[in-house]
Amino acid sequence: MDHKELVELILARVMEKLSQGGDCSQECPCGGPAPDDGRPGLLILTQEHGQTCHSVLEDPRLTARYRTECALLQNYQVDLDRFEAVVIYEFTNETLCKLAGGICDTPFLKLAQQALLGGKRVFVPTEELEAMRATSCKLPAPYCAMLQEKLALLTACGLTICSQQNLAGAILDGACPACDAPVPAPAPEPCCPAKELHLEKRVITERDVTAADADKVTCIHIGEKAILTALAAEYAKSKGIRLIRGAAR
Repeated sequence: MDHKELVELILARVMEKLSQGGDCSQECPCGGPAPDDGRPGLLILTQEHGQTCHSVLEDPRLTARYRTECALLQNYQVDLDRFEAVVIYEFTNETLCKLAGGICDTPFLKLAQQALLGGKRVFVPTEELEAMRATSCKLPAPYCAMLQEKLALLTACGLTICSQQNLAGAILDGACPACDAPVPAPAPEPCCPAKELHLEKRVITERDVTAADADKVTCIHIGEKAILTALAAEYAKSKGIRLIRGAAR
């Protein structure tokens, strides 16, 4: 097999894989740059190919008014001056912390920062915000408070959080009935208030920590000379329960 035949065989196999894959294809609505036709631009900003953003790209109400494009398919080489609004997907806690802290070490984050600082209308669907998910309740309360502060900073800079169901209305006319009130972060009740327990025991066992966890205790105070079993310490660590020695009441 000569070099030309080998190249053609490789290209054929690559095209076959692409046609079988789950990523966006050429027929996907996440197309490349759309020609300017007088409509303002609506940019979808995401880190991975997926189907969630298609609800925006295919919404007839939005496509009637906006020229929709996907930044990922353009390798983030996007002129933001061509766009009026930006919708960000896959808004992880890492993205939240970096963006609020001014750390923009990826093209995705750089575009998000430019959109916010440039006064663009920037939206994040509630379902795409990791800090709003129920799993955030399992995080330590101080960490949740930190997420709340960073999200409050971004919303003060113009970030709008709105459910996917109400997103089109929010983009078109600013109406978001279920989301008009300021959105607390990481959720309306993401983290329970810290609950402490003082154990006046000589030996602290796994059973003690398990019982405390069932009572939603987040911090256990034990005596300076109390014996803490390895299983108890391991269980407390796995549940995010702080163990403090010698702390006074």
